[in-house]
Parts: sequence; structure tokens; C-alpha cells
Amino acid sequence: MTAILQRYKMIVFLIVLVSGAAYGYRHFYKKKPEKNLAQESKSFFKVSDEILKRHPVTFVSLKEVSRFEELALPGRITYDPESMARVGSTVEAKIKKVLVREGDRVSQGSPLAILSSVQLGEVEAAYVKARASLEALKLQADRAKELFEMKVTAAKEYELATMQYKTAKTEAETTRIKLENYGLTPSEIEGIERGVYVSSNLVLRSPINGEVTERKAIIGQQTSRNEELFTIANLNNLWVLLDVYEKDLGGVNEGAQATIYPFGTEESTKIQGRVAYVGAVLDSVKRTAKIRIMVSNRGGKLKPGQTVTAKVAGLVVSTGDGKRRMLPLEAVHEIEGRSVVFVHHDDGRFEAVNVVVGDIIEDDIIILSGVSEGAQVASKGSFVLKSEYLRY
Repeated sequence: MTAILQRYKMIVFLIVLVSGAAYGYRHFYKKKPEKNLAQESKSFFKVSDEILKRHPVTFVSLKEVSRFEELALPGRITYDPESMARVGSTVEAKIKKVLVREGDRVSQGSPLAILSSVQLGEVEAAYVKARASLEALKLQADRAKELFEMKVTAAKEYELATMQYKTAKTEAETTRIKLENYGLTPSEIEGIERGVYVSSNLVLRSPINGEVTERKAIIGQQTSRNEELFTIANLNNLWVLLDVYEKDLGGVNEGAQATIYPFGTEESTKIQGRVAYVGAVLDSVKRTAKIRIMVSNRGGKLKPGQTVTAKVAGLVVSTGDGKRRMLPLEAVHEIEGRSVVFVHHDDGRFEAVNVVVGDIIEDDIIILSGVSEGAQVASKGSFVLKSEYLRY
């Protein structure tokens, strides 16, 4: 009896054990593949040939590039010629008074110095004489016209008077132009015409708004024509000039971002600019070309003649330290906070693959993980695949 009872208990135990195993198999093993299948079906999708024909897609593989860092180049700050002026006398003269010092800010038309010129005095006197002669000959020509119309005088006398008046007018206009070229203002010339302003003094004036960055004028100095006495510059915009070797020129383009580091300042003190010009001619000895960078200097941190270090986007040097794997920036898409690329498989399906990305370098982006070697990644035109993927 006892043996029968033990056998009965053993049979019940085996039935429970088999039932439990079957239950576990159904609930754990069978459902798990279903779950993986659902995940797989969500990542994989197909795109019709018609769509791909209308919107062609190009494919790329990971490319390896050497690790590199931006090339630091020495440079020099200089004036923007469009924002500066060199001022000198237009006539031989003696400097009587200097009205500004280096560092002074001036406006367009501000007086810089007063000069005394014998030559200018002679031209002013000639203008006064020409104006007086012009007025007399005008009256004479008007009288000759009246007499000719009244048939009192002959046409020859009328024509002679008219010719003398026109000659005097031309002489007066020519002398006025000389005064304007010497730097006299319209109001000063009008004063000469009225007879209230006859002087050999010449006032040098600033032609632009800016700062006096150089002064060579000294009281009592005899200056020749066009000798530079002042430099006026608007320092809000400056140039940075760099010498770039021939082998590096291919890496820089006009419009590229540049970072300027003034010597003697902290690393954090940097100024942004852009490449405005890449030289087309190489120095025959140094084999370098000039690169010009435009920078804003409204904070006044830069000074013409100052030495700086500049880093320009595209000018890089290999560090020889390992490799980086990269894809075109257009191949990586942001979807719900994830970085995703679309990989093409041999069966014609596409797979949305999550990737971990690094720095962006020009038109490429570093891929840290997620894409295997040799994978065919959709690049140009991949926005179509993104649209199709989001439909699923």
C-alpha cells in the first residue's frame, strides 16, 4: 500500500513538473522571439523602386582619416585700406599750428593743422583779380550786346566783348578749382569772393571719421606737396595677414571661419573673423601665399602692427595619433533625440541604425560606434528614407 502511494505521488509530481515546463516555455521562450521580431520589423523597412527612381540615393562607407588639430599660424594686424586715410598738404607750406595728437578721435572735416603757404596766397590773389576782371568784362559784354541790338555798334565789337568775358570766366573757374584742390572749403572760397577772406593759411582737415594713429607734423616744419603728415584710421575693422604654405592652400576657402589669439593675452581672449581673400600669387622664395582675414575690433583689443596667432577652419595638421571614422554629415539624421543612419542590405531592405557621433569637421561627422566596416550607408538623398521610415 505504501509503495502504491509513493508511486502515485511520483506521478503527480511529474505531471506538475511537465505542466510547469510547458507553461514556462509558452510564456517565456515563445514570446521572446516574437518581441525580437517586432523590434526587427520596426528597424527594417522597404522603399518602392518608384520612389527611389524619383529620388535617387547614393551610398557611402565609413572613411578613415588621421587625427589632426588646427594649424596655428603667426599673423600680423594691419589697417583696412577702405577705412583709413593719409593726410598731407597739397601745396608747399610751413606748419603754423598742430591741432591734434596721436590717439585723438576726429570726425570727417575736423581740422588737423594750420599751414601757411605763399603759393596758396598767390592763388587766392589771382582768384580775387580774376573775379574782379570777370565782373568788369561781364558789364562790358552786356553793354556791347545792347548797343549791337540797337545797331549802334558793329557785330565785330560785340563778338570781341563776348569772347573777352568768356575767357575771364574760364580763368576764374580754373583758379577756383585750384583753391578747391588745395583744400579750401566752399564757405572759405565764398569769403574770398566777397572780399572778406584773403589769407595764405591752409587748414588740413580729416577726410574720414576715425582716430589719429600717426602724426608727423611738427610746428615750424616746412612741408612739400603731398608729404604725409597724419594717418587717420577707423579701427573698428582690421585685417589679419597670414602667410600660408603652398601645400596647405587647398584646405582653406574664402568665407572660412578663423579664430585670432592676440599675443600676450589669455587663451580665452580670442576674436572671431572670416577669410576675405586667399592670395592667387605665391612668393617665389618662401612658396607662401597671403591670406587676409577680416575681423571686427569694436572692443579695441587689436592694434595695427600687432602680432597674433590665427587658426583657420580647413588648415589642419595630422597628429599621427590613431584614426577617426567618418561619414558625410547629410547621412546622419536626428530622430526622436537619436542619431540615425540608414544602412542598405543585399535583400533590398533598409535598416535604421542608431549611431554615436562625435565632432563635426566641415561636411563630415565622426562616427564613434553603430556602423560596421563596409556597411552601405545612405548619404545624398537619404532624407527620402527618413520620410519613409517615419511612416512605419
